[in-house]
Amino acid sequence: MRLPSYRGMKDRDGVCSIREVYQDSEGTMTSFSIDPAEAAANNEEELVSIITLMLEAAEQPFLLEGDFIPESGNGEIDFSFIREDETKYH
Repeated sequence: MRLPSYRGMKDRDGVCSIREVYQDSEGTMTSFSIDPAEAAANNEEELVSIITLMLEAAEQPFLLEGDFIPESGNGEIDFSFIREDETKYH
């Protein structure tokens, strides 16, 4: 079983959360979940592994949500994709 990757994220209001992050085959982060990650698992061992990964993510420098631009489509936003852009809010 492959466990997800996590990173701490701070939004424009200063609220911090842990988000699931997604990477390409080279390990470059390409997107993250809009909603904070939940610690849910099929068994106790898996839950402990997920919480451990979340704690490790909280020890890394937090990403700023303003470094990313949301990708929208049909009115629902599932992920935000990293782009170089001058519209960052910080």
